[in-house]
Amino acid sequence: MRLAFLLALVAMLGFALSCGERPAPSLDGNLGGTPGPTETASPFDEAPSTSVASPSPATSGSAAGNLGTKYGGILVLANRSDPPSGFDTLRTSSIALHEVAGALFGPGNLVMRCRENMYLVCPYLASSWVTNPGFTEWTFSIRNDAYWHDGVAFTAKDAKFWFDLAYFGVKVGDKVRAPAYFKGEFGDVEEVEVLEHNRLRITFRHRSPYFLDVLADPRFKIAHPRHLMQKRIEQGEVSITPLDVGLVGVGPFKLEKYERGSVLRVRRSDRYWETTGEDNLPYLDGIQYVVMPDPLAMDVAFRTGRLDGGARGQEHYLTSDRKQGYVRDLGQAVFFAEMDGGNVRLAFNVLKPGPWQDSRVRRALALWIDKRAAIPSALGGFGWTSPDLGPPNILLPIGRAQFINWPKFDRGALEEKRAEAKRLMADAGYAGGFSMGHLCRALNTAPCEFLKDQLAGLSIDLRLQIADEGEWNAGRVSLEYDSQQGRLTPSPIPEGTEAVYGRYSKSPDAYAKHEDPKVDELYRRLRDALTYDQRVQRWAEIERYLFVEQTYIIPIAEYTQVAPYRTYVKGLVIPPEDGHTHTDFATVWLEK
Repeated sequence: MRLAFLLALVAMLGFALSCGERPAPSLDGNLGGTPGPTETASPFDEAPSTSVASPSPATSGSAAGNLGTKYGGILVLANRSDPPSGFDTLRTSSIALHEVAGALFGPGNLVMRCRENMYLVCPYLASSWVTNPGFTEWTFSIRNDAYWHDGVAFTAKDAKFWFDLAYFGVKVGDKVRAPAYFKGEFGDVEEVEVLEHNRLRITFRHRSPYFLDVLADPRFKIAHPRHLMQKRIEQGEVSITPLDVGLVGVGPFKLEKYERGSVLRVRRSDRYWETTGEDNLPYLDGIQYVVMPDPLAMDVAFRTGRLDGGARGQEHYLTSDRKQGYVRDLGQAVFFAEMDGGNVRLAFNVLKPGPWQDSRVRRALALWIDKRAAIPSALGGFGWTSPDLGPPNILLPIGRAQFINWPKFDRGALEEKRAEAKRLMADAGYAGGFSMGHLCRALNTAPCEFLKDQLAGLSIDLRLQIADEGEWNAGRVSLEYDSQQGRLTPSPIPEGTEAVYGRYSKSPDAYAKHEDPKVDELYRRLRDALTYDQRVQRWAEIERYLFVEQTYIIPIAEYTQVAPYRTYVKGLVIPPEDGHTHTDFATVWLEK
């Protein structure tokens, strides 16, 4: 109870803060973090001012403080698989990459989610920023003490190179490198420029007041060193990956060894700039990631003392039964990081011919599914759904709930909703049902099997097309499949969700595949909102349009992600939601 009260107090205080200096929080215990450089206001507070002050640079220095006992040790973690796509953060959001990528490439890009409050934005590779009154130009001052692991300074030219790859892609002759899968989250970018004094300016065609909050997504890591990649791309090697250039990053740890299918080892980077004000980060000598595709093998390794922490990712996050085994065998020697996770959903490809092109059919499926039944069968016993507005055991900020609308829809009795579903199916001419394909991720088939069982009651044969990681990553951005679930976690920032809810031609990684121009207009109206109340209302309009009026997507239930750690693992930053956040482990130390 005391911990819950302290967490609530921290969250309330964090959301009351705007741009101002904050004292450095302690790094002791399991909720440690770095000190607060000046932060932006929460995106769930009132709309930002038209004049945004430049935050103070994040603390940097070279002398360690007086907490030398925190230094040293190797943290041993499980990783659910080899990182896919050549470790390319522009190609995949897989946690199998991003649990490792945080250490190599850092917790953010120019900015990051603050460690003490993930809903605020802190400086990272940019020391400060300013915007014009219309929020169409954002100018970042790049810090002067950040270095790639090979000793080359990180500059505004590196930032532009990465942003150009992410947003515009590259064409060399007849060879094309596509933009990043998350391009749509940035909005409508017009130009990216390097300015004098090591500054970068990004210009938008329309106002973008919450660009910082969108940019702070931890999936958007800078993993593409210009000095190692640019010439090779210009020579036609457009598909070059971070692995091809030795995984040279700017994060707190640098690569020591990678053996595919076995282990990846990283060691402290001596050129890393981040400090707590007293101590250089990181504390650890290094991290060893052990590739463990089998979650039960991970459980055995952890419970027999060979791991300090479990892997993040579906199938590896604990179920209620597996957690009980940990508690029984280890007692007080283990603690559990609990984070609100992604959504189990059903999304339709309305660009492919089939009964699902009829909105009455999609609506019928939404009304038929028993959402509460998903928690034990599809979510392993940890999760929540309608009519709740958030996870029962995880504190989310009060303002965050204002932007959670899907559980408010379709709250009637299941029997009545199912009767209406049958009526809609009959009206659409499909009373006898139909067959529909479904892209299913091989590493977690439970949600697919849940959907198949549920829809059988409507005489719908859901054909599970089970795909390994390579095919799943390719298939989810294609038009080949009738339906899918998509990647788990959308941005908690409404303006950052267009990449998963927008039109296919703009956002290939969108859950549903559609070309509905009204969605463009709804997001434009959201970005043009001038008040907090307008923003809340316009986001609710988007969710109602997507989930009810058109039913392009059916949200079903939300995961609670549970990962085990040894109690001697200290300074671990546990975000209230989104397990991709703060995987740099720079503040972690071992009390043993």
